[in-house]
Amino acid sequence: MDDTKDAFVFKGVAERLTLGITRILENMPGVVDVRFAEREPAEKRTLLFWEQKNTCILPEDLRDFYLTTDGFTLTWSVKLDDECVPLGCMMINSVGRLCPLLQPISVFSLPNAPSLADLDWEESSSETGLEPAPSAPHFDSRSRIYELDSCGGNGKVCLVYKNCTPGVVAQHSEIWFLDRSLCWHFLTATFTAYYRLMITHLGLPEWQYAYTPYGPSPQAK
Repeated sequence: MDDTKDAFVFKGVAERLTLGITRILENMPGVVDVRFAEREPAEKRTLLFWEQKNTCILPEDLRDFYLTTDGFTLTWSVKLDDECVPLGCMMINSVGRLCPLLQPISVFSLPNAPSLADLDWEESSSETGLEPAPSAPHFDSRSRIYELDSCGGNGKVCLVYKNCTPGVVAQHSEIWFLDRSLCWHFLTATFTAYYRLMITHLGLPEWQYAYTPYGPSPQAK
């Protein structure tokens, strides 16, 4: 009886977490093998440790998310010629995998070895004739960047804190997409808005490229 009750409670939590997208996918023609990975909530002390270690305050909506489930994975496939082909993947890294995009430089590195910080040599011009866009993150100490989703190798969705000062706790964050050419693209101002965007796009390959000037690759289209 308790097992049945627990299963019912989890199903309700899963429905809320996925905003009902699992049922929609299961009812779509050709879609098979819809899988939602069940995860325990993260502990508050784990979140506090992350904040202390990274000198950043997690946004409230992301904190609430982790207190519900420590990460998120939903995958689905399509049936082509009697073969099951993986297609959609929606993912949010767990707290333990919410790692800095820029790892500290090793003492064993060559003194003049190139790094991502070298890409910050040129400031974006404000006189482009276009509407002002959010200032892009930097690869140096001015920004603190953490990977939310590796996008299957097609880029990275990141939690970004900009205008940071060494030793000072960063509080304001945004969600940005770093494409494979190492160009930044603004996605949303909040984690909640990004989460809904991810669900809306069903985790299709390269959906984040819809928010770039050039869009997804022909194969993804």
